[in-house]
Amino acid sequence: MKKSKDPCEIALEEQDESPPESPAGPVIAVSDDMDTNSNVKPVSVGSAGPIGKNKEDDDEEENVDVELGKLQPIGDPEKTAKMQELLAHFTQEQMNRYESFRRSGFQRANMKRLLTNITGSSKVYVPVTIVMSGVAKMFVGELIEMARVVMAERRDTGPIRPCHIRESYRRLKLEGKTPKRSMSRLFR
Repeated sequence: MKKSKDPCEIALEEQDESPPESPAGPVIAVSDDMDTNSNVKPVSVGSAGPIGKNKEDDDEEENVDVELGKLQPIGDPEKTAKMQELLAHFTQEQMNRYESFRRSGFQRANMKRLLTNITGSSKVYVPVTIVMSGVAKMFVGELIEMARVVMAERRDTGPIRPCHIRESYRRLKLEGKTPKRSMSRLFR
């Protein structure tokens, strides 16, 4: 009987074929009481833009950089100062990831369909879909950041691989940050 290999072992063997290394910046600790959304207004982005948009408009939107220092602070000035200090220490790669995270989101129609399937109810309120989209976004962000930690511990480079995501999920589950099953599994 042939023993199957772990996907991480296969990835290590195929490391020569992987894309070039990505630079890794220093890890900055974030305290739990910091509010990362204190001075940046959320931006909702759909997956598809308006029909009839020309390529020049797309290029302009992609090249627009938000200067975080010029935004008006919202909320507690202490939190704003902490956030600006934290952002000042980001590498370019970390800043790009942070900006992508801020712009990303789940489509409401897809979230509504998922909630309809889970609850069995045909009526799902808009505020519920917005909240669940936010919770899902935070969970995915935690999962990706933990996968980056796993990559750093293993000294892996390049893109995040499925084995990193699995290990990240396992660690989040041990920390109690994953949802528990409300019903037992039907099939095993």
